[in-house]
Amino acid sequence: MALTGWLTIVLLAVAIVALGVLIYALVEAVGTMRAVRKVAEDVEATMPGLVEKADVAIDSFNVQMLRLDAIVDQVEEVSARVSRTATLVHEVANVPATAANVAGERLRTVWNRMKRERG
Repeated sequence: MALTGWLTIVLLAVAIVALGVLIYALVEAVGTMRAVRKVAEDVEATMPGLVEKADVAIDSFNVQMLRLDAIVDQVEEVSARVSRTATLVHEVANVPATAANVAGERLRTVWNRMKRERG
C-alpha cells in the first residue's frame, strides 16, 4: 500500500508539472498569435502604399524605356543615312577611276587591234 501511495504522489506531481508546461505553452501560443496578428495588420496597412509606389516606379520606368526606344530609333535612322551617304561618296569618288579603267581598257583593245593589223 505504501508503494501505491508514493506512486500516486509521483504521478500527481508529474501531472501538475505537465499541466504547468501545458499552461505555459498555451500562454506563449496566445502571445505568438497576437504578434502574428499585429504584423498582419501592419502589413495590411503598409501594403497599399507600397503597391502604389511600385506602380508609379514601373510607370516611370516604362516612360523612360519608350524615350530610350525613340532615341535608339533616331540613332538607327542617322546611322542608315550616314551609311547611304558614305556609299554614295565612295561611288562618286570612284567614278573617275572607273572611267579611267574603262578608257584604258578600250585603248588597250584598240592598240592590240592596231598591232595585229600591222603585224
